[in-house]
Amino acid sequence: MRVFRLVSEYRWPIYLGSLLAMSVIACGVLVWVATRPDSPRPIKGYFEAARAWDADEAVEAASRQLGWTVRYELPSGIPHFPGMPRPVDVRVADRDGRPVSGLSGRLFAIRPSDTRLNQTGELVELPQDAGTYRTLVRVDQPGAWEFRIDARQGALRFVHAARVAVPADAAGGAPGSEDGPPGVGSEGGPARSEGGPPGPPGPSPLTTPAVPEGTPR
Repeated sequence: MRVFRLVSEYRWPIYLGSLLAMSVIACGVLVWVATRPDSPRPIKGYFEAARAWDADEAVEAASRQLGWTVRYELPSGIPHFPGMPRPVDVRVADRDGRPVSGLSGRLFAIRPSDTRLNQTGELVELPQDAGTYRTLVRVDQPGAWEFRIDARQGALRFVHAARVAVPADAAGGAPGSEDGPPGVGSEGGPARSEGGPPGPPGPSPLTTPAVPEGTPR
């Protein structure tokens, strides 16, 4: 009886205190969800990329018209140690299947679920294998990654993007992925991704992209 009398006498303070506590708990849950290690992260430079959308779209259209194909591979014969960069090979061929040499640019390894793991590396053409370029990036987490290249050949700019499923032990040649339509990945096949004409790479890592000569904006 004493408890009911106490609740009855202080019902309004208890009611208001409960509402305040619910608000504090709800805010705490939101902060915890937003700061978890596996929570999605904002895309850096998204506003700048949105402002340059027209220029990026013109570059992507020009790249698709070239008809070049791109294949991404994680070489299985090279030892890899967790926490260290691993090689990623990029093979570029024209519409007739001939290797495309003379490109210079960068590869962007994007982790969609956690942008803090994003990596970038300079592409270097292998002298013994025309049309094959290698870079070193740290790709330790298995699962879905997005590989993008932004390369130039003289005044021509070429971009390409594809989803790659990195297996738990890519260095051992475990199953990975090949993409079907450009920029889309699917399960099955070796640890690589092949693409036809480049698909949309999403927000560009560059904020002021140049457009190949002769490409309309």
